[in-house]
Amino acid sequence: MSTKVTTKRARTKKKSVKDARTRAKDARLRASGPRPERPIMPKGYGVPNSAPGMVPWETTRSLLERATSYWLVTIDPDGKPHLVGQWGAWIDDRWYFEGGADTKWARNVAREPRIAMGAERGTAAVMVEGRASRVASVDRGTAERITKQYGAKYGRTYKYRPKPEQWEGGGYVLTPAKVFSWDVRGFPRTVTRYRF
Repeated sequence: MSTKVTTKRARTKKKSVKDARTRAKDARLRASGPRPERPIMPKGYGVPNSAPGMVPWETTRSLLERATSYWLVTIDPDGKPHLVGQWGAWIDDRWYFEGGADTKWARNVAREPRIAMGAERGTAAVMVEGRASRVASVDRGTAERITKQYGAKYGRTYKYRPKPEQWEGGGYVLTPAKVFSWDVRGFPRTVTRYRF
C-alpha cells in the first residue's frame, strides 16, 4: 500500500472523527436550547429580575412546533412592515416555511432578510426575531420531518400533505437570533427572552 493511500485514509478518518465531534457538539447545544434571560422592559411592567416563573424552552419549543398559524413580518422597500399569515414547521430550532418567490413577503426577504414571526396558543405567545433566507435544498431527513409536521397540522383540515421531494427542491428558513415567550396568565412573571 502506498504512503499516499495511507495518508489519504488517515485524513479521511480524522475528518470523519472531527465531523462526528462537530455533530455531537451541535446536538448538545440543540438539546440544551438557547440561553434564557429576562428582557429589558419599562419598570411599570413589573418584570422580575430573578429566573423563577420564566417559560421553559421546552414549553416554548412545543408551542412553535404545534402552532398551525404563524404571523410573518417583513419590511417593504419603503420601510413599512408587511404582515401575512403563514404555515410552517419548527424543526431543530429553525422555522421552515414555503411560498412563491413572487409574493410580496418573499421579495421583501430577498431584499431584507431580517424578519419577525409570531405564534400563539391559548394564553401563551411567542415572538421570534432573526434572519430568513431561501435555501436551494433541504436534506432528506429534515425534509421528511418538515412534511410530517405539515401533514399533521394541515393534512386533515386542508388536505395539504407535501412530499419530502418538494423540500429537497428548497424553501425558506428563519434562523432565530432571539425569541420572546410568555403566558398572559402569569404576566409579567413569565416573560422570557431566549438568545441563540
